[in-house]
Amino acid sequence: MNETDQAKGWRIDRIPGKRVTAVHEGVRLPLWLLHDGKHKGDAQLRLSVVEAEQLHAELSYALDEDEAPVSRPAAAH
Repeated sequence: MNETDQAKGWRIDRIPGKRVTAVHEGVRLPLWLLHDGKHKGDAQLRLSVVEAEQLHAELSYALDEDEAPVSRPAAAH
């Protein structure tokens, strides 16, 4: 995909310079909402600990790392 294709339509990107933060219920990932390359707003993707671990495992697999991390069992509520 070339640079002009990336600027068309809706896009969600990580906010440069803002880190994922650990919070009591899991993690938060700061995001930008863009339309045709113009900033329209900010959002946060909230993931529970289990969801974050599953995403980590899937990303490791997609990036062809030798072993995906092992997920911990969910805590009982």
